[in-house]
Amino acid sequence: MAIEAEGRHCTHCHEVDAKARIHRAVPTAREPLDQLSSPRELDEIGEDERWLWRLVAEADRVAAGAPPQPDPQQVTDAEERYALVRLAEERVLNRIRVTEGALARPGSWLRPAHRAALVRHLREDRSAAVATAVQRGRIEEALSRLRAIANAHAGYLTEHRIVLSAGRNARAELERIFDDLIDGYAKLSDPPAWFRFGLGYPPPPGAQPQWLAAARETLAQRRKLALEHPKW
Repeated sequence: MAIEAEGRHCTHCHEVDAKARIHRAVPTAREPLDQLSSPRELDEIGEDERWLWRLVAEADRVAAGAPPQPDPQQVTDAEERYALVRLAEERVLNRIRVTEGALARPGSWLRPAHRAALVRHLREDRSAAVATAVQRGRIEEALSRLRAIANAHAGYLTEHRIVLSAGRNARAELERIFDDLIDGYAKLSDPPAWFRFGLGYPPPPGAQPQWLAAARETLAQRRKLALEHPKW
């Protein structure tokens, strides 16, 4: 009993259980196709496959509600600009420290022209320091906004990771179903017109990958339409 209690509080076990729940929510939605022999049976959509479509629809709904994600290039550009302005600011501040140190030496008064040049450079560097600080502040503010948007997006995805992961698994299972169905339609002695003529089966030599992609898309659209409009 102690071992069981410990397992219930184990973080790793909790993650494993969460993954198991996701996979249990994505059933194998069709019996082997060698048991099917007619277009009517292939066209049939069982309850398990309907459940997969519901998982996909729910994941799509959740994904559509995610906060906007900033353009990664914008974040990269802002980070680069921030690094450059910080470097420029540090260089100016270093020059100011060096100049102030030189002016603090008593011997600087023995060279009036040199001291006057140092004072002029110090005045210019202090103005430059103000300008770079303002520029840094603006870039820092923009970068903070971009990071806040990115964090909100990432937090939303983390919060809904179970639904989104179940949707991805369901979509993968549906794709396997589509491939099995395509194989089933291809094995029929008299494939339906949409398959034979609409998709152009069999595909010409060398066009199999493109044909398969089109067949998957067509089959997905047909089955989704059949779910949305049962009398279609």
